Amino acid sequence: MILSNLTNILTHLLHFVLRPIFHLIYIKKPPNIPPIRNPLLKINASTLARKIRRGELSSRTVVEAYIERIKEVNPFLNAVVEERFEAAVNEAKICDAKLQTGKVTAATLEREKPLYGVPVTIKETCSLAGMSYTGGTWSRKGVKATKDGAAVELLKDAGVIPLCVTNTPEMCSGIHTTNHLYGTTNNPYDTRKSPGGSSGGEGAILGAGASVFGLGSDVLGSIRIPGLFNGVFGHKPTSGITPNQGHIPTLDSQSPLGKMLVCGPMTRYAEDLHLGMKILTAKCEKPLDLDVPVDVKTLRVFYLDNFDSFCGIRSTTADIRRKIAQATDYLAGNGARVEHLSQDWVSDIYIFLMACFSDVQMLELQEDPKFNERDKRPLLEFVKALFGVSDYTLTLAYLQLLKRQRGFISRSKEEYYRQQVKDIGDRVNKLLGSDGVFICPAFSQPTDLATIISLQTDSIVYSAFSNMMNLPSTYVPMGLNSDGLPVGFQVMAASYQDRLTLAVARELETVFGGWVPPPS
Repeated sequence: MILSNLTNILTHLLHFVLRPIFHLIYIKKPPNIPPIRNPLLKINASTLARKIRRGELSSRTVVEAYIERIKEVNPFLNAVVEERFEAAVNEAKICDAKLQTGKVTAATLEREKPLYGVPVTIKETCSLAGMSYTGGTWSRKGVKATKDGAAVELLKDAGVIPLCVTNTPEMCSGIHTTNHLYGTTNNPYDTRKSPGGSSGGEGAILGAGASVFGLGSDVLGSIRIPGLFNGVFGHKPTSGITPNQGHIPTLDSQSPLGKMLVCGPMTRYAEDLHLGMKILTAKCEKPLDLDVPVDVKTLRVFYLDNFDSFCGIRSTTADIRRKIAQATDYLAGNGARVEHLSQDWVSDIYIFLMACFSDVQMLELQEDPKFNERDKRPLLEFVKALFGVSDYTLTLAYLQLLKRQRGFISRSKEEYYRQQVKDIGDRVNKLLGSDGVFICPAFSQPTDLATIISLQTDSIVYSAFSNMMNLPSTYVPMGLNSDGLPVGFQVMAASYQDRLTLAVARELETVFGGWVPPPS
């Protein structure tokens, strides 16, 4: 535990010293990305699908509009790993022809293929047949997916047309999207800054208005942190209700981190999260009642705007705390019972998180003939990564060091902390019940310079709380701060009560506006 605290303190010190230096180096803001000119790009996926199946829009028109937008903004973002534009246009033509000849009808499509003809983007680590499937690591360079992963298959069954696969940190191991194969992805609101991770490519392409629906994955905040940094909605489902088959890294399903991994939707509009969850849970046997109406006025709302911790977790910025206050004031004013949650629930969360790293198994890396040797000397590999001479990125090297050192937690304490997590999870699920939600930050601050954001990894505890406690969580964008950067927060509920967080997201979007296009 002392070592865990020490590593956290050291990163705080490094951040304190380096932040003003890098802000001085990158003081000049680069040009903004091109503005969104095509009005089609500001229509949500649910409406696009409805217009396509009614013949009011052609799938080809929509697909080509998004291809044009991707080509326009990707030189600024480097979010796309591999595209399939020609195949997507051909698939759109087939969709249109089937409608014109009567082979499919609007009524049938609404029921069976609710996203018929709608273009989507997919995180590169979610297997899409024929596309890059490397996880951004050298040991998998050139690997293509031979088949669709389970989540991608469900989306295709719903009629989507994938346009491309998007960039991630190496093996989803960081909060900033960069790797040695495909380089660094930039933030659409300020290209000096990070798009987050690990679904950072998805976040960036969505925030830029170059995608309307994306598939991401989340183990410790990998959907919601990019949601914050890029100003878009994202939903981390209750564990086990969406399929993970075909996702890399494949984690041991019995390990702490393996149990937390989920695939989920990322969108610019809250309505599309609901539809995305219906599609991705089509084979779930649990009764989720996603179509049962939720009266937000009857909810019990708990909130925290900051996690206090003896480990020194970074405090949240005033702009995030202000948005939480606005949302809770609105909900309270409309009849919801609002209550501040005790810090007792979260005070040990950083130590609990470190205990999860005691048995990390990224099964694909075991196939790398050099990996086993490097795994025996993770400290050396970490030092090499610091100086840019390792085959692995710094974040993956640090993850291997954490694994080797078992999260810097003594073996005698591992089981104790895991039991504590289970106990708190049981208590928070009981507290929230079937009518409670919990609002809290997704990260300590809006995005920051890509060069220093990885020194703020302690702040993932804000999002990781829901993964560790098996709670569904929806990220809700709440506009831009005075620096023009997206701000917002996450809304959690008890396990299998995903419909509550999705309903709150839709309500708050209606009142506060949700996604705001990048400045142009």
